[in-house]
Amino acid sequence: MSVTGGVPVVAPTVVPTVPDQALDIRPLLLAEFEPVLEPLAAAGPGVRKVLVASASKYESTREIAQAIAADLTGRGLEVTESDVDEDSNLVMDAFDAFVLGSAVYAGQWLQPARWFVQRHEPVLAAKPVWLFSSGPLGPPATWEEPVDVAGIAEATKAREHRVFAGRLDPDRLTAADRAVAAALRAPEGDYRDWPAIRSWARHIADALTGEGPQTIVKTDIVPN
Repeated sequence: MSVTGGVPVVAPTVVPTVPDQALDIRPLLLAEFEPVLEPLAAAGPGVRKVLVASASKYESTREIAQAIAADLTGRGLEVTESDVDEDSNLVMDAFDAFVLGSAVYAGQWLQPARWFVQRHEPVLAAKPVWLFSSGPLGPPATWEEPVDVAGIAEATKAREHRVFAGRLDPDRLTAADRAVAAALRAPEGDYRDWPAIRSWARHIADALTGEGPQTIVKTDIVPN
């Protein structure tokens, strides 16, 4: 889906074996990174075109990306929202900044998201990038296992990484995925914190439009 910008062409989809809604099959612990403040030299009033791309199987993570795209658009930015598999007709060099997100399983982004970063690493590393992960279910106090996106953050020179809770709706899952979620007692429900998601989108918009602080924390994981 494009808010504005190029018309995506759907490429063959690599389907992950575990859905983003059943990601909390084991509790997750948010890793704490030492804050590193860096000047936002590449962003500012001249930044207009933003790509928000995500990897999601049951739309939970995609809906977070769409909410972020809507808020950035509301701030006057020209935003294209896309699945990471729909990038074949996008001119990556035309974007001034990127927001990338993925569902997480076993400490990793979904394979299509990792491939997206590999395909476009030179462009991503040269422009402002924000990352988000989606998947934990239940209150933050129950998250016990680290989410490892350090390699992706390093490859893209990401300015920030944020973790948002996910959603588990058994009615949306395949029979196999329901069995996995039931066996591991994954809590059902929608734990996405929309105010926190939109607040983060405004934070990004402030940085890109020059209206917010021009130094931000790099690869910072914060519970929503």
